[in-house]
Amino acid sequence: MDATLEAEYGLLGCVLKQGELIKEITLQEKHFSNANNQIIFKTLREIEQANEPIDLVSVVVRLGNTNLSRIGGRKHLSDLINSVARIESYKAYEKFILESWKIREARKIQGIEIHSLDDLAAVVEKYDEIELENNDDDYDHIEAMSQLYQSIEEQEPGLSGIDTGFQDLNRMLDGFQKGDLIISAARPSVGKTAKMLNHAKAHGENGGVSAIFSLEMFKDQLNKRMLSTIGRIDGHKMRNPKQYFNADDWSRFTNAMGILSNMNMHIYDKAGQTVNEIRSKVSKLRKDYPDKDILVMIDYLQLIRSDRRYENKNIEVGEITRSLKELARDMDVPVYLLSQLSRGVENRQDKRPMMSDIRDSGSVEQDADVIEFLYRDDYYDSSSEKQNIIEVIIAKQRNGKVGTVELAFLKEYNLFADLRH
Repeated sequence: MDATLEAEYGLLGCVLKQGELIKEITLQEKHFSNANNQIIFKTLREIEQANEPIDLVSVVVRLGNTNLSRIGGRKHLSDLINSVARIESYKAYEKFILESWKIREARKIQGIEIHSLDDLAAVVEKYDEIELENNDDDYDHIEAMSQLYQSIEEQEPGLSGIDTGFQDLNRMLDGFQKGDLIISAARPSVGKTAKMLNHAKAHGENGGVSAIFSLEMFKDQLNKRMLSTIGRIDGHKMRNPKQYFNADDWSRFTNAMGILSNMNMHIYDKAGQTVNEIRSKVSKLRKDYPDKDILVMIDYLQLIRSDRRYENKNIEVGEITRSLKELARDMDVPVYLLSQLSRGVENRQDKRPMMSDIRDSGSVEQDADVIEFLYRDDYYDSSSEKQNIIEVIIAKQRNGKVGTVELAFLKEYNLFADLRH
């Protein structure tokens, strides 16, 4: 007899013999390879959901004459019960049935024709879905507490998350936490992209992997901005070095090129990228650098393209943020996501952003672990006393405090810096 079929018979026999076992089984009807076994398992689930006891009589009644005849009659059900040697084997049967289903599904995917990168991303997502299917282990509280204690004991001194590059921000967040979705929102030209690149620079200097998904700017533009930051070269000069550089600029540029070239930086600048494409690239980086901390940065939310049409933009954006939160958890990386703010902020006297200002907000507030707003007083008032100072307003932090951190922002160098250090 086929091993998969034998496991299916074994599991069904265990449940028919001890009906309460159905509550401990996470399998679904689709996981069974045999159509008759699917009918039996579906019937067992229906009896469970009706809060009725599972026994031979209740199964026969629920099946009805047609299905009972199809599966081999009452004798087949009795044979399943009598074939069970040990009830305790049901877990092993369940595991084998699930693994067999995953193999069957993977073989189906191998037959899919791939004509574009979108097709490839969809195939990768299907493989990921198969791998995650019913992958939950039983919870052992003693083991969980032991693992927690061990992880605390083995934790290295310093931040629990990835270094942001700024001391005051690190104190507030304890670094960017793996598995977190971090939203950074501001009006255009306040400094969102510059701040993102400063985080990438700091992470690169610490030996980490920075993955930047730029849906608006080309990679050359982003690299020029980072060279400007690293070398403290005027950004305007970087636009046309041959025209504007002097000898000192060329010296700074050469040094900055050496530093940036040694960083583990990956920039994907295709317009209209989807979450599936982003997930595919992050998955590859995770396989290529299993022992490295990966920081994922996306510029920006409202330019991410959906795989399907939605009735309105809010629902679409909500689906995107949920998917990015899942990506952060599945890949064990922080996802730093830039977002535009609506024009409504311009109509208030106090122009510091609020949650309701996030453009096409959808479920952004719910999905994000951290939401920060960037605000510059000199953006609105050129005579402000707070020249070159940007407020990073932590409006939400799921596992920490909220508040405001002030950083220096030297726009000509695209450079952020701590104010008091």
